[in-house]
Amino acid sequence: MTNAMTMRQAEARLRGWIRELPPLLADRSEEELKARPGPGKWSQLEILGHLCDSALHNLMRFVRIRIEPQPLPLTPYAQDDWVSGQRYQAASYDHVLSLWLALNARIADVWAGLPEDAGEWTFMRPDGQTITLELWADDYVLHLEHHMRSLNIDGFA
Repeated sequence: MTNAMTMRQAEARLRGWIRELPPLLADRSEEELKARPGPGKWSQLEILGHLCDSALHNLMRFVRIRIEPQPLPLTPYAQDDWVSGQRYQAASYDHVLSLWLALNARIADVWAGLPEDAGEWTFMRPDGQTITLELWADDYVLHLEHHMRSLNIDGFA
């Protein structure tokens, strides 16, 4: 992968989203956030909830890589089951946003406390391939931004 973010760049970009997401979504009604675009499709609120689930799983990974032997196995999770199990569609936007903000602030703080060489630490994917922490952090931010585009949010100033 070329042009990957460094850990510090990923942290800065994540902190930018933490700062800018609330005002970018502020004008959306609860009804708009809970509207599903089609059968089997997630609402905007469920997409934000999915990003909370991603943050939950990845926060554990980002802490565990510091304290457990490497390469640290990356265990997949059933994303649709997590979204329905967390009942995001029945939750209030304020609660889901607060959870997203808190989890991502923790991730950014964990990244900030990593030593300079931490980007070379490794995870192992289910297919047996390894990936560095730096590339996983890059992927985490790109995954977030992919879903922000699905919320019709292109970025921030």
